[in-house]
Amino acid sequence: MTVRQYTRNLLSIGMVILSLIACNAPAAPLSSSPPAPTVVAGERAKTVLILWHDWSYPKDRVLSALIERYNRSNSSTQIVLQAHPIASLTSDMALAVSEGGGPHMAILKSHTIGGLAEDGHLLPLDDLLDQADLRQLLPQALGSAQVASITASVLYGVPLTFDTLALYYNKANFASAPPTDTTTLLTVARGLTDTRSNPPTWGLALNLSFDRTIGYLYAFGGRVFDDQRTLVLGLDGRTGVEAWLNWLSSLHGDERILASTDGVAVDNALTTHQALMTFDWSHALTTYHGLWHENMGVALLPRLSDGNRAPQPYVQSDALVLNTRIGMAERQAAVNFIRYLISAEAQTDLLRVGCQPTLMSLDIGAAKDIDSQIRAAALIFRTQAEQGQPMPNSRQANDIVWGVLSDMQANVLRRLLAPDQAITGADSTLRERLGLPPAP
Repeated sequence: MTVRQYTRNLLSIGMVILSLIACNAPAAPLSSSPPAPTVVAGERAKTVLILWHDWSYPKDRVLSALIERYNRSNSSTQIVLQAHPIASLTSDMALAVSEGGGPHMAILKSHTIGGLAEDGHLLPLDDLLDQADLRQLLPQALGSAQVASITASVLYGVPLTFDTLALYYNKANFASAPPTDTTTLLTVARGLTDTRSNPPTWGLALNLSFDRTIGYLYAFGGRVFDDQRTLVLGLDGRTGVEAWLNWLSSLHGDERILASTDGVAVDNALTTHQALMTFDWSHALTTYHGLWHENMGVALLPRLSDGNRAPQPYVQSDALVLNTRIGMAERQAAVNFIRYLISAEAQTDLLRVGCQPTLMSLDIGAAKDIDSQIRAAALIFRTQAEQGQPMPNSRQANDIVWGVLSDMQANVLRRLLAPDQAITGADSTLRERLGLPPAP
């Protein structure tokens, strides 16, 4: 072995050790300019990007495989993946960036993006990304990563996957298609219920939480804010919101339907095979497949029979964001990596484990190497998301509006307030906490 070969081997071993250390060590602080690249003799400099995430199995395995493939095929960039607890990822990033450090990139739940953007921790992406690439993504998922201001909406994340609600049902109990409207849904559910058995069998088990039912608020014509983001809950939105609250109250009191604010009781009925239908998020797909196996069915949320109007459930996304402090070379490397993650190849791999891809041009039906149930469900979730609305992501929405509306709903379901009283109280509280004038 020559001296030159020996030196080259030592350098290669050193690079492997450094890479392994980087995968397990906290990200180094970032400066306003790109860090000095690591140089290997005879090789081009590499831009190293740290990526934080909170994905669990099996999504984390897919993400790791995608990054490994990207690193192998890309000579100028190395992505280093670091896992963080889901409960602290956003706060960890906020603290790290405020102290001048943090990762170059992170994958965040879209509803958490607004607060980070408002504090200046995230880089706006509208001028970095090709609009042709963005137009290929599900508009509602893209909207979930946009932060609205008085004058415009600014993109702070690129949605890699999305999450929305649909009707899950056990096909073994249905001779034909599942119900497509709320009247049929309730009729069928009551017919399938057997309260005399021990334990009872429920045709329909519903968690009446705010996030799982708000889609029907809009189907009833209710509004909290109008298109100009003016609070109209106690004004033009009142009639529809009151109808929605009355409907939820009737479900809650129906003795042949398990409709409860106790999510644990609803989940227990489903996991012990005591319930045959429910509304749930797309991320629960593998859970229902484990319960009902080949009999798992997924359908659109039933249309509201009153007016034949479709519900508009929330659409959330897992969005890739950039640290506001990264330099120009890192920005370009990150943009190239984003393009890879929203490519048909990467999006197909995410679909394979039950994630919902945001790439609209992806031909889900043609992906024959993917489980047929996953493909069928993905087509439903895509259609449902197209009828939905982006989940609000501002600090105001998370810290104030969500809690006030949830309390309004809970007060009605607990029979503490009549719907009209609950609406008046919620409208008044929102105006006070948002610094708005009293309702006229």
